[in-house]
Amino acid sequence: MLRPRVNITAMNGGLNILPPSEFGTSAVLVAAPVAPAAGYGTAFLVKSKAQIKTAFGQAGNEAVLAALQAFFNEAPEGTKLFVLAMASTTNMETMLAEANASKVLTTGNVRLMAAIKFPGGSYVPDIEDGFDTDVNAAVIAAQTLADTYFQKKKPFRAIVEGFAFDGVADTAKDYGASSYRNVAICVGNVDGSTALATMLLLGRAAGSQPQQNIGRIKSGSIKIAETSVIKIGSVLVDSYTDEDLDTLWEKRYITPEKNQTASGYVWNDDNMLTISTDDYNSLRNGRVIDNAVRVAFSTYYQELKDDVDVDEETGRISGAVEKALENAVEVSIDRLLGGQLSSKKDGTANVECMVNPDPVQYEMLYTKNGIQNPNFNLLQTNQIFLFVRCKPKGVLKFIDVYLGFTS
Repeated sequence: MLRPRVNITAMNGGLNILPPSEFGTSAVLVAAPVAPAAGYGTAFLVKSKAQIKTAFGQAGNEAVLAALQAFFNEAPEGTKLFVLAMASTTNMETMLAEANASKVLTTGNVRLMAAIKFPGGSYVPDIEDGFDTDVNAAVIAAQTLADTYFQKKKPFRAIVEGFAFDGVADTAKDYGASSYRNVAICVGNVDGSTALATMLLLGRAAGSQPQQNIGRIKSGSIKIAETSVIKIGSVLVDSYTDEDLDTLWEKRYITPEKNQTASGYVWNDDNMLTISTDDYNSLRNGRVIDNAVRVAFSTYYQELKDDVDVDEETGRISGAVEKALENAVEVSIDRLLGGQLSSKKDGTANVECMVNPDPVQYEMLYTKNGIQNPNFNLLQTNQIFLFVRCKPKGVLKFIDVYLGFTS
């Protein structure tokens, strides 16, 4: 028997330090002056600034190296960043073509993507609607690509570099009536680099919870050196007028703006290039629904071609099976995405699933989704109608404070 003593064991796990989230898995398409170590056209994975330096340490790639490393100013090291480099003569529209972008999109479980470019010194931007024409062309290409991957049940959101913005808010293209709901444009530059600003924005998104606005003040100022110069076009952000900042916001651009309670800058909002009445007009709502799509697909793919009981009179799927199908996705979304949605009174994620809901009571639900006279006889159609509705979290954008004395 041992004599009396005090034993001390160091416990671990009490700090709840979380690993990088899979929801932050990102990709960047970059037109680089010099081929990286992996070569042009070959997708590869980096998880730290050191790995980026190994990949882009060649003479001539200094600007690329600085921009890509800025991603990890915001996203924690260990976050997955898939990279595809192409020649500096490649425009963003071409990089976003499926034949090229698929090299990163099929490699990893990518949720966020950016396109940036570093054309040669002889490159002269062709300015139209305030930007190099490649910017607006890239938006269309990015949305086309996103639509394709949505059909593959691998949705993502894209950020396009606002290359060569002329700084004039009034002449910038107005996306307020558009429908590019998967795409955002980053307008602004850090030390003259719009690509670096774009990677900071991508990093902020990757390092944030999907439901959070990337301009959230509590997340702190954009992580740049105090000596960095941040501009919109050729104008210092501090000198850019409130009217022009409002105009760019109304036109759906993401820009930096002064942090009014601390040093540094924050992002103005998380606008996507679509009409403000679109459910997915924000990056946060888009990211959450993307995650819900993946969970719903994974849940119901397991049920595909399964045999089920049907009602003896109508041929409709049995009530017990309907309830099981409803519960399955509600439980999965609560377990995997609970913090990204508003909560019910019991603390679970506010998600509702309905299998073959009443076509009279839910007529508008069917009509909005192009379903006329639904037939619930499974023996005749082999089809069920399943509606999953999630309640997102809100965001405080306009706070009106009325302050005064009282006697």
